[in-house]
Amino acid sequence: MWYKILIYLFPLTLLLFEWGLRSALDVDSGGFIGPTLSAAGLTFLLPLVQPKELKIPIEGRNDVFVTTKKDMHFIPFVWFFILVSLFAWSSACYLSIKLIGPAFFSFPAHQVIGMVVYMISLVMSYVKGKL
Repeated sequence: MWYKILIYLFPLTLLLFEWGLRSALDVDSGGFIGPTLSAAGLTFLLPLVQPKELKIPIEGRNDVFVTTKKDMHFIPFVWFFILVSLFAWSSACYLSIKLIGPAFFSFPAHQVIGMVVYMISLVMSYVKGKL
């Protein structure tokens, strides 16, 4: 369990280190957060498109694998969300480059987009693990 927690918190740890470094060097420390979180979320989504193989031996057939219907229905949804996340990532990049962009609850839009993509990818990873 700790291993999974470490994996999913690692991008946030890198984000904090980069923020600290940029702050110490007096570089714009807010512009990278949204695109970074979106990219981290995308990296969590890509492994989810591989079907989970069930350990059910089929006599005389070594070249096939078995998976669940739930998993096979989940994979196209993941592909769709990968496509949506790519558009979200590009929007976060655009909004982070823009000097003045929209804000939600005093957070810049690119940071909100990045956090939403990241959180949804964590939820989808959890769901895939339970299928």
